[in-house]
Order: sequence, then structure tokens, then C-alpha cells
Amino acid sequence: MDCTGLVAITGSGMGLGLALAAECARRGFDVMATVLESDMAGVVEAATAGLPGTVSTEVLDVTRPGSFRFPDELRVLINNAGIRLAYLPVEETSQDDWRAVFDVNFFGAVEMTRRAIPVLRGNGGGVICNINSGSLVAPIPFLGPYRASKAALAGFSEVVRTEVAPFGIRVVEILPGPVATNINADSIMRRVADAVAFEPYAPMARRQRELNAGAPEAIEAAAAARAVVDAIVDDRGPMRYGTSDGSNAALEAWRTTSDEERMVTFIERLLPGGR
Repeated sequence: MDCTGLVAITGSGMGLGLALAAECARRGFDVMATVLESDMAGVVEAATAGLPGTVSTEVLDVTRPGSFRFPDELRVLINNAGIRLAYLPVEETSQDDWRAVFDVNFFGAVEMTRRAIPVLRGNGGGVICNINSGSLVAPIPFLGPYRASKAALAGFSEVVRTEVAPFGIRVVEILPGPVATNINADSIMRRVADAVAFEPYAPMARRQRELNAGAPEAIEAAAAARAVVDAIVDDRGPMRYGTSDGSNAALEAWRTTSDEERMVTFIERLLPGGR
């Protein structure tokens, strides 16, 4: 794919979405950067000033899109908007929190994709890129709503990939490793999970923190954005990509051993005195 036409990116007001807006504009794409709040528009404008591609911003809550429609020249949709709430055990996570996470991470992406398909089909093809999560490759505790919403997104991506293949629309799914963004700054890679406040789960939460202390440093958002756009323009590439050597290695190992073996090994490491 050449870097022409319009890329629409959800959740562009900060983090990876903002870096994606800049990277797409840097390569010459025109960009529609959707933001949750109007005061984020200035941040996007500052980050993309002087770049070759034109950049416009639009306020969009993917959970309440109303009459929003994609421009006729749409060529790429990047479903990036996402949230993650507290790191709690399933039994301590409210139904409202489950719904809130799914509304953004899953149903928001579904609705944006549903609206984009006829436009892309009318243009003879394009790319739908879903930003998923490297957390899919391991049964990480205290991440129930987030990881479940991303697992749903993975299944959805596979279905859409099959359905839109006859229209010349590619589906790309990104499973990033840790990226230096606002959401990552408060992740369990950097602190003990909120589950530590609940006595039955405190030992596992502390052990998890001990293991994560040796995890690789997060990569910069700009580097992750470059990897994402490389995947988008790679017409002959696979469906799923990581954003770094580490996340690509984890992705390659995913599903190459039995799910049971991987899960048992992971759980054993999280138990007190685990190997």
C-alpha cells in the first residue's frame, strides 16, 4: 500500500493514538484524528504541525457515535481507542466496570468497523487495523475486563478478515508489548496490582510485581507507531504483528504449544515460591 488517501484513527488525543496520527501524517497520509474531548485537538495539531499529510480532528466518543460517518475518501481505519480500569480480581470487579471496558474496547471498535466497511468497499479496498494487546499471549491475573475485551476483539478481527477479503480490504491486528504511554505509566509492569488489597489475592499480586520488576522497558510511542504503520502498508504481511522484538517473539510463540501447558506454567510462576 502506498501512503496516500485518508487514515481515520480513534483515540488520537494521547498516547499511541497521538503517535499514530503523527506517523501517518509524516508518511504522507491525510489523517482524521478523532479525539474524546475538544481540548485534545490542540495537542494533535501541535504534534502534527509541518508534516506532509493534512490532519483534521473530530470529537468522537466511540461508545456514542451518533450520526458520525467516515469521509468518502477513507482508505485506512485504525481502531485505537481503549481503556483499562483497576487491576482487580474478577469477584471484586463490578458489572458496570465490565460494561464500561467492553463498550470502548470491543463494541466501539465493532461500530467503527461496521461503518467503515461500506466506505472502504466502495473505494475498492483498504485496511482495518485493530490495536489489540500483548496481554492476550498469557493468562495475566487481575486484568479480566481488559483482557476479555481484547480477546473478543481478536475473535472479531478474524471474522471480519474473512468477510471482507473479497472486497480487497485487509485486516491487521497489532498486539503491542509495553509502550510508554499514560495508560502504561500506571500498569502492573510498574506497580503492584490493586488486588493486593484483598487478602486472598495479595500473595499472587505481590509475586506478580516481583516477576514484573524484571520485565523489559516500555518502548516509546513513536517507535510503536512506526511498527503499526509498517504493518498497515505491508500488503503481503500476516494479520498479526507485535511492535518490538519482544512482542513479536511472544506473538510467534503464542499457540505454538498447548494452551494448557502455557497456562499451567504461567500460573505456577505466580504462586508463592514459584519457579
